[in-house]
Parts: sequence; C-alpha cells; structure tokens
Amino acid sequence: METKLAEFRKTHAQKKPLINWHEINSRLASVFSFLSRKSSERKPQEEKEEKEEKEEEAEEQSISSWKIILLKFFIWLILLLIFIRLEFGVIYFIISLLYLMWSNLGSRRRRNQLSAYSVFNPNFEKIQGTFSAEDYDRQLRRGGSPFFSS
Repeated sequence: METKLAEFRKTHAQKKPLINWHEINSRLASVFSFLSRKSSERKPQEEKEEKEEKEEEAEEQSISSWKIILLKFFIWLILLLIFIRLEFGVIYFIISLLYLMWSNLGSRRRRNQLSAYSVFNPNFEKIQGTFSAEDYDRQLRRGGSPFFSS
C-alpha cells in the first residue's frame, strides 16, 4: 500500500497545475501597480490625462447605451413582425405598451428630495408651488393671491 502511495505522490509531484494562480496574481499586480500609487505622487499632467480619460469613457458609455437601446428596439421590432405573422401583433403591441408604462413609472427619490404628494413628506411638508384646497378657499373668501395673504 505504501509503495502505491509513494508512486502516486511521485507522479503528482511532477505534474504542473493547469493554472498557476501565484504567477497570474503577480502579473496582475505588476500590471495594475499604478493603482497602488498614492495620489500625492501623481503629477498635475497625469491628473489632467485621467480627467480626459474619464470624459472619453463617459462618452463611450453614452454611445454604447444608445447602441443597446437601438438593439433592443430592433429586437422588439423583429418580435413584432413575428407576432404580426402569427396574428397576435395587436396583443404583443398592447403588452409592450403596458410593460413600457410599468417600467417607466418612476425611480426612487434621493434621500432629501421631497415628494410631490405632501402626505409622503415629513411633517406633511408641501413643495413650492403646490396649490391646495386651503389656498383656493383663501382666494375665494379674501380674494387675491395666496402668496400675499397672511
């Protein structure tokens, strides 16, 4: 039994692993060594180059987002044509509109952003320009604008 174990260890000790993680790790560390530098070591020219790179990346992202939107539109159009061929085009179109309305119902507000509906705000605070029933009543009884009345 021990001879088999010795043979097994001998054969496996000679084999190299398929992926040498230590070597890959050291190569990645050398490639991305510029990330470990302190910001105080950076030169003003490097900072300008970084800003330009960030602007270019933002522009590329906006271009790629338009490409994605166009791709989605063409996929939707192809599916519409398929469903028209299957005589379910109107149903597909209506379901698409319902999905579009549902997906664009709104997004989350920021932490300190007030809601248009005062009942959702702390202390029922109204946003500027809100016209309420009290304002209407005040205008009817006393006349004039609610902004000038006390």
